[in-house]
Amino acid sequence: MSSVLIAGATGLVGRAAVALALSDPRFDRVVALVRSPLPAAPRLELWTGAPDLLSGLRPQRMDAVLIALGTTMRQVGGDRARFRQVDHDLVLGIGRWARALEVPMCGVVSAVGADAGSAFFYNRVKGEMEAGMRALGFPALHLFQPSILTGPRGELRVGERIGIALTTAVAPLLPDRYRPMPHDVLAKALLQAALHPGTGVHVHHHAAIRRLADQNTTG
Repeated sequence: MSSVLIAGATGLVGRAAVALALSDPRFDRVVALVRSPLPAAPRLELWTGAPDLLSGLRPQRMDAVLIALGTTMRQVGGDRARFRQVDHDLVLGIGRWARALEVPMCGVVSAVGADAGSAFFYNRVKGEMEAGMRALGFPALHLFQPSILTGPRGELRVGERIGIALTTAVAPLLPDRYRPMPHDVLAKALLQAALHPGTGVHVHHHAAIRRLADQNTTG
């Protein structure tokens, strides 16, 4: 039996991960770190921090921490500092909290192309976040690098939907790691990594994410 904290529980992947964890008897404790309350559910425990998400963290050790935080430049009005605060600073803040409590496993949703040396701001921030998480020295760190995510979103992102449609149409022609990733497949892979973390740093691209998800489905 395992306990898991999921940060980003109101987002596309985080919501799916919470629902899957609550339906999986292998998790005896499911904690969602949120800014605003979620609908009540059996076995769901909410840690609320508003406006600062980190203020919701408690000194309670978990078996695994999964971080599915992320925003877009459109959501933050093009403000690079605000984007970095979510996709870098908050992730590392949760990572530091988990490491201080000796949480043995952390899984983080990053993005394909993450590279601290990239000339592209988005990829550079993701790469710097990954480097910071590596430096914390978790016994097991799983970095997930999906391409564009598909699934039901609560808001209209016209550009993103156009991108999904285009990449889906040409997916058979794309290198594997750039193919669209269904959000629920990624959520299953996150939970499988939490249950079977192994040791060391693991970087998962499209094919590896699907393999993990299949293991979760088959038990």
